[in-house]
Amino acid sequence: MARSKMIRVTPNVKKCLEELKAAVKSMRSGSWKKRAEGAILYLDKTFKGKPQPKKGAICPGGSLIIR
Repeated sequence: MARSKMIRVTPNVKKCLEELKAAVKSMRSGSWKKRAEGAILYLDKTFKGKPQPKKGAICPGGSLIIR
C-alpha cells in the first residue's frame, strides 16, 4: 500500500462512480440498495475532498456501509 493516504481522483475513477450511481438507480428497493447508496455517498464525499471519519483509519460503524 502506498505511504500516502491521499486518493487520486482521475477521470476514470469519476466515470466509475457515475456508472455505479446509474447501476444503483436500476436496483430494487431493499437493504442492498441502501448499502450501495451509502457507499456511493461516502465515495462522492471523499472524491470532493471532505474529511473521512477518523481520518479514514477505520470504517465508520453504524453507517449505511458498515453495520
